[in-house]
Amino acid sequence: MPLPIKIPANVADILSKLRRGGFEAYLVGGCVRDALLEIPCEDFDVATNARPSDIKKLFPKSRAVGQAFGVMLVRGVEVSTFRNDGTYSDHRHPDNITYADTIEADLSRRDFTVNAMACDGEKIVDPYDGRKDLEAKVIRFVGSARKRMREDPLRALRACRFAAKIDGTITPTSAKAIKDLSHLVDFVSKERRQQELSKMLIGPRPDKALRLVGKLGLLPYLILDLVPSMGCQQPPHHKEDCWEHALLTLKAAKKKDLAFRLSCLVHDIAKPLAKAETKDGACTFYKHEIFGERMVRKALKDLKYSNEIIDTVSEYTRYHMRPLLFDSHMKDPALQRLIGSLRYISFRDLIRFMLCDLRGNAYHTDEPFSYTLKITRPIMKRYYRIMKEKRILKLRDLPVTGEDIMRELKIPPGPAVGEILGKLYAFALRKPKSATREKLLLEAKKLSLKQ
Repeated sequence: MPLPIKIPANVADILSKLRRGGFEAYLVGGCVRDALLEIPCEDFDVATNARPSDIKKLFPKSRAVGQAFGVMLVRGVEVSTFRNDGTYSDHRHPDNITYADTIEADLSRRDFTVNAMACDGEKIVDPYDGRKDLEAKVIRFVGSARKRMREDPLRALRACRFAAKIDGTITPTSAKAIKDLSHLVDFVSKERRQQELSKMLIGPRPDKALRLVGKLGLLPYLILDLVPSMGCQQPPHHKEDCWEHALLTLKAAKKKDLAFRLSCLVHDIAKPLAKAETKDGACTFYKHEIFGERMVRKALKDLKYSNEIIDTVSEYTRYHMRPLLFDSHMKDPALQRLIGSLRYISFRDLIRFMLCDLRGNAYHTDEPFSYTLKITRPIMKRYYRIMKEKRILKLRDLPVTGEDIMRELKIPPGPAVGEILGKLYAFALRKPKSATREKLLLEAKKLSLKQ
């Protein structure tokens, strides 16, 4: 039966040209798996018994991208020669390879059965029952699980990601090998670990992937400071521990944005550090958002995330507890200060985050639509009014500058100028209709007389 897949024209042409040249050519790996899952295929890889020199003759503009491994880039598509891998002394790359004669031999070196399938356009080559495992929703290593783990320990994290992708599980034998050899993940570069975490987070079931990460003892090799969250209870407002709360918050995140979802995972990272128990058995976590911002910066820097991601996640962490978000009766100046203080995230996204945080609670049951309206309608109504009226949000939004103050009041540069600007900012927040240049300069003169 033909594979239910729409092959891009350039990929189909590569397959056709290889076959016309007398070689075998197959689609391999993820595109076959995704086609069987009936989800859009993201990448198309081709495997062939043509040697790199043969590929170069057929496609003169092709170039080697993995010369030591027989991989050529043809019109943006990776075309690899069937091969057998030698030992992996560095836990990532084979020390040597030999070219293989059959697609079955090539598939034998791959990580999981669901990724060890090939298709020639008409039939599927599936020597390890990957199709059955897809139907059973299980992730299983090809051949020896322990051998596959020693070759490249990143496969431990990949197993969690793929299990979530197929909404399935990892077989007991494969899971035991991952747990027993989890320490090998320490050999994997921080960049590769970060990339795998990011793929989990923007995948279809990030909470499921991370739950497996925690269960299999892999969390210390991603974000060590999250480990104390496991078992950190938080009565009376939560019946789940901090780790479970993070996963439930992540599950509630519909926004497919890496920084947003990463924030759902780490926003309470400092709760175990800030935890204190009261006499009646309740728990408090004062200033955990402040401590958390510092911890998040350190953890994400260690994982080699970009400054943009670090700044954004840190801001979500710092502001996620702002009480005014839960009180529609807060004064407008406080709301304006918050809106103006946000540098990397929007106020609307902070509200979205608040809702995910609320839903990340095992006690929480809501009718999503009515509950969202109840919580957000009064806040967003005021937000839109403030934005429509173009009110002052930041100090730099004032229609007067320090130079204006010095010129009008005839004072030299110094702390007094900044103090007056700060008071004018507070005045503009309290009296938005009076925040004109003329009235602010008049107010500045009044302030100078009082000093």
